Amino acid sequence: MQQKLKEIKIKFRHAMNGIVSHNMRSQGADYKINFGLTLPLLKRIAAETPADAQLANALWADTAVRESMMLAPLVYPIDEFTEAEANRWVETMPNTEVADICCKFLFCRLPFARQKACEWSCSDRPLTQYTAFQLATAWLVAHLENTEASNLGPVIDAAIAQATGQRDNRAFAAVNLLKQAMHNDALAAHILPLLQTKAKADTAAQPLLDMLTEEQTLYREFSGRDSR
Repeated sequence: MQQKLKEIKIKFRHAMNGIVSHNMRSQGADYKINFGLTLPLLKRIAAETPADAQLANALWADTAVRESMMLAPLVYPIDEFTEAEANRWVETMPNTEVADICCKFLFCRLPFARQKACEWSCSDRPLTQYTAFQLATAWLVAHLENTEASNLGPVIDAAIAQATGQRDNRAFAAVNLLKQAMHNDALAAHILPLLQTKAKADTAAQPLLDMLTEEQTLYREFSGRDSR
């Protein structure tokens, strides 16, 4: 295992991008070691690395290195990743960048992805809730016409609350989720009435309602689903 990790670190060093690393550091990226690898480079290394749960867990445990934690979800065998593992990873999630990678390339492909999104959306840990919103968004992108999308109620309700509340990374992720949800008729029918009621009591919700209504209209027009 140590030899595999060493070989991967050598690849990190060979592909190191000092400019990206410096820019990320100047913008506040909190990594002890940052090789500045872009996602395409990480995906290339992942393609050269056989899927291995033990290796993925070793990479995830290497919290000092940005690229290690980002590569971990790319090399974890989907059918070996358990709910317990998912909970452990989300509890040790370091930041939104790694959360995005996990959601897009691993979490959204899990058979229990929808359930985890709903469960994590109730967390009082901001990063866990952010991950829930990003996971639900990634899942919807891959399962747009899935009738089970209507069962995303808990995470959708949490997204509405966050999108009309404190402005932080969670709000950004919540708005993205709600916009994606406008492409699903069942979810749109759940969200818009809630926001209409909310906007009557709180005018701050009106801009979000207008944005999502426009998103639904544009989607229907471009997808050819507008019956008018």
